[in-house]
Amino acid sequence: MKNRPLWFNIFSVAALSIAIVNVFTHVAFLKIITILCLAVVMASLGTFELKKNRKMAFILFGVAAFQVYVSVEMIYVAATK
Repeated sequence: MKNRPLWFNIFSVAALSIAIVNVFTHVAFLKIITILCLAVVMASLGTFELKKNRKMAFILFGVAAFQVYVSVEMIYVAATK
């Protein structure tokens, strides 16, 4: 495993835990939190990868941007219902 900062490892475990709870409970709020946590993880990975492999970093930033778009759309749909 690559060396990552402690805060990243803790946040990744928390995001994975929230995602697992989301699978079993199907709570709408947890879906939004899960998408946002995964977007933060992807953006962090993109930042870590930026100096080594720019192409992969931009792919990770693109995935994070798409996840933010999906979460904003989920919030908009939840607010307008």
